[in-house]
Amino acid sequence: MPYNIALLDDHQVVLESFANLLATSDHFRVIGMAFDQSSLVKILDQHPIDVLITDLLMPSINGTELVPILKTRYPTLSILVLSGSTDPLLVRQVMQAGANGFVTKTADKAELFDAILAVGAGRRHIDSRVFSVEETVLVLPASNPLTDRETQIASLIVDELSSVEIAARLFISFNTVETHRKRIYQKLGVTTALGLMKYLLKRGFVKQ
Repeated sequence: MPYNIALLDDHQVVLESFANLLATSDHFRVIGMAFDQSSLVKILDQHPIDVLITDLLMPSINGTELVPILKTRYPTLSILVLSGSTDPLLVRQVMQAGANGFVTKTADKAELFDAILAVGAGRRHIDSRVFSVEETVLVLPASNPLTDRETQIASLIVDELSSVEIAARLFISFNTVETHRKRIYQKLGVTTALGLMKYLLKRGFVKQ
């Protein structure tokens, strides 16, 4: 069964382009497109929507205000925020407001579809491009064996965050963090966070 999708954006061309993109997958069925809160509510009241994909910043309302309103009225609705912003504070605010996922507009088709499938299945998803400006930046070579998510988690480990803190920061489970941590250590041939730091410092991959 495909997921029933509703789209919210204040630009008609964006809505139409996005609907056409989703139509290329059998996993999604676009039920309605809205340009403001009132037109969205009409769609949600009239149709069983599984996932709402919404812009973050719009003239009439922003995501941090809209998400809790929708979650109260439609508690089973999954909300994926799609935005050009990568401001970690803004992302954290909208996720804490109740959004199920956040994807940047620079995500490719596969990443976007993965995000929709994740939130549709009840999981949280946050784009790995969203880094805190306060985090250590790892500058790894083109041959870097780590994935984007593993690189992100490695930077947080270097910043001395625990697995619990990393899970809260990235809106993923503790077990997921631990799995990534094990893979990072295995790929780099280290066994501890200190070993990871020494590995990165020795090769000049850590920059503040």
